[in-house]
Order: sequence, then structure tokens, then C-alpha cells
Amino acid sequence: MKRLALALTIVVAMLATAGSAGEILDGVAAIVNDKVITYSEVRDLVAPVARQLSRSYSGSNLVAKIQAANVDALNNLIERELIIQEFKGKGYSIPETVIDEEFNDVVARDYGGDRTAFIKTLQAEHLTVAQYRDQLRDRIIVQAMRNSKTQKEVIVSPYKIDKYYQEHQDDYKVDEQIKLRMIFIKASLHPATPVSASAPTIATTTTQVAQAQSTGTVAQVGTTTEVARASSTGQVAQALMASTNESAAGTATTQVAQAQLTDTVAQVGSTTEVTQASSTNQAAQSWAATTNETVATLATNQVTSMPSTNQVAESVDTNQVAKSAIATPAPVAPPQPVDPRRKLGEEIVAKLDAGASFESLAKLYSEGKEAKEGGDWGWIGKDVLRKELNEVAFALKPGQHSRLIETQEGYYILEVDDVKSAHTKPLAEVRDEIEKILLQQQRQKMQESWVKDLRAKAYIRYF
Repeated sequence: MKRLALALTIVVAMLATAGSAGEILDGVAAIVNDKVITYSEVRDLVAPVARQLSRSYSGSNLVAKIQAANVDALNNLIERELIIQEFKGKGYSIPETVIDEEFNDVVARDYGGDRTAFIKTLQAEHLTVAQYRDQLRDRIIVQAMRNSKTQKEVIVSPYKIDKYYQEHQDDYKVDEQIKLRMIFIKASLHPATPVSASAPTIATTTTQVAQAQSTGTVAQVGTTTEVARASSTGQVAQALMASTNESAAGTATTQVAQAQLTDTVAQVGSTTEVTQASSTNQAAQSWAATTNETVATLATNQVTSMPSTNQVAESVDTNQVAKSAIATPAPVAPPQPVDPRRKLGEEIVAKLDAGASFESLAKLYSEGKEAKEGGDWGWIGKDVLRKELNEVAFALKPGQHSRLIETQEGYYILEVDDVKSAHTKPLAEVRDEIEKILLQQQRQKMQESWVKDLRAKAYIRYF
């Protein structure tokens, strides 16, 4: 009780001093026997955790997380104080040489041996070298005491190992795996552009279009000429027909006149002459009729041999369609750059096809980080490679290599040495791992039990 009264007196004096300055600099978070734990100690311990939490949380969630961190920090400070008091109560001590060694290790490991930089860091945290050495001493004491309470021989029975294995089967399931080798060839930064083969094609097409257009024009001219000829032939036939009719009519009129004259003479003359005139008139009429039939037949034959208007139109339309189809060439894609690195990859694939060693070619040509090991990636699951490589790799059989796989950054060639199907690791394979887990669990329980006993014997008050 005397120690507690003294601690309270010190706290009251500290708060009074702070109040006289017009501000509260600190406060009491807890008392452990005669040791006061302040809020500033809690804040200092929580500060790194709070910075980390602020990157992941905000608002009420951040407040709740920081409050939980404050509680954990305060409990850790209480347990540390209980352990240090237990250490001192048993009369133990830490040699100063141990503190010196740890101090020098920190300077060498964290500051590259630069003692000046280390001192500046302490000043920025408002710590002196003596205070930092006290922190080191407390840290070493706590670790040594925890180890001493867990170094007792702990035995894990085979029954516990088997039980743990049965209860955690999912932890030891393994998906399908492959033993992979890989060759990687970086893509060229400046791929070569091939000589264009499209210019002669375009020129040839243009010539063909011109020839087609010329052919279409000739076809049109030929068709027009034929139409003109047909039209002229029809006109000639009509004129000939009209002339023939007129000639026939004229001849018939003359014959009629002659017949009439003959009739008159016959009337004056003998009966025999009248008979001859009548015969002559009939002959003339028969000749005229025959002539008309011949002309009509000639005109009909000529018109029949003429091409119809529809046939001429179809011929012209066909020429125009052909000309249109030829005059519109299909678009020609621009030539793609040729990467000489791709050619190298194809040559490597050809060597593999011929039976060359993948490991040897990987050491010689691969630009991947595993090149020195022959491109060996070891055993991998389906969550290691990118999608386009993963699909190819897990489709290969043992001893089989892939074709060249092109990506934006380069070219890949894969080979599978062996395959493991999905399975659960046997107990014999994971026994040692399980034993370590169970040992750690038992030691953690021993520490918790030991700290619980320390708490039970101490006076602890929270504020």
C-alpha cells in the first residue's frame, strides 16, 4: 500500500505541474503495483499501428480499430511491467555488455554503422541514449523471461498430431501442379518493316480496271453499232418494201391503162384482141401480188434477225456491272512490322522439335531470371502464371514443349518436366510441420498461464 500511495502522490504532483502550465501533458492510464503507466506510453506504442490503420480504414471504423489497439497496447505494457518486476524480484540482472552488444547491433543493422544518424533519430523522438538503453534492457529482460518459461520440455503425442491432421485436411490439399521450364525472348523495340508487296498489286489491279473499262466501252460501241445497223436494215427494208409496192402499183396502173386502151381498141377492132388484153391484165395483177409477198417476206426475215431491245439492254447492263465490280478493288491491309526476335524464337522451337535440350537452349538464349538454371521454375500451381501462359502450360504433357507464345513484351516457350495431379498431402509428409504448430500452441498457453498468475498476484488498476 505504501508503494501505491507513493505512485499516486507522484501522479498527482505531475498533473498539478501540468495544470500550472495551463495544459495537460499526460495522464495515468494504469497502475501496476508501484509502477505508473501513462497515456503517453500507450500513445507511443500505438502510434505506428495507428498510422498503418489509417491507410486501410476511415471514419467510425478507424476510431474503433484505434480504440482496440489502445486496449491491446495498454495490456502489453501491463504484462511487460509484471515480467520486469518478476525479474527484479528474483534478483536477476543483465550485464551491461549484453546491452552494449545489442546497442551496437541496432546501429550497424538499421543505420549502416552511422552513429550520428542514429543519435539524430533519437533526438527526433525526444529520447536520450540513456533512455534508449533502458528500453533495450527492458526488451531483453522480457524476452529472456518468456523464453525461460517456455523452454521446459514439451512433448506432443502422436494422437494429437493425427487428430490435428484430420481436423485440418483442407489445409493440406494441393491443386494440380507442374514442374515447368521456360524460355523468354524479349520483343524488339524497333521491329523491321518489310518491303511492300502491295504496290505492284494495286498497279496490276488499276491496269485490269482500265482494261475492263475499255472492254466495256468497246462492247457498248459494238452494241450501238449493231443497233444502228439493225435500225438501218429495218429502214432499208421499209423503203424497199414501199418502193416495191409503188412500182407494183405503177405497173398495175400502166397495165390497167393499157388494158383499157386495148379494150377500146378491142371494141373498135376484133374480138381476138380484146381477149389478149384481158389476159395481159390478169398477168400484170398476178405479178404485182407476187412481188408484194416477196418484199413482205424479206422485211420479216430482216426484222427477225435483228436483236431485240431487251437483249441490247441486258448486254449493256452486264457490261456496266462487270465494269463496276472490277473498278472497285478490295482494300489491302498495310504490311505488319517483322520482329527479328520472333524469328529467333521460331528457330529455337525448330531446334526443340529436332530433339535439342530445352535446358541447354534456355541457358543459351533465354532472357528470363531463371535462365542460369535452364529456365527451371520448379513446381508451380495454377495461380502463378498469367492466363495465356497458364492455359498452355497446364495443357502440356510431361516432356512436351509448347509452340511460340507471343505476348506484348516478348515470346515464351514452355516445357513441362512432370505433373502432379490434385491431392491431399499425406500425414507422413506434414507430420513435422504439425508437431511444430502444436509445440508453439502449447508454449503460448504456458506463457498465458504464467502471465495470468502474475496478474493474480499484482495490484492493477485502470484509469
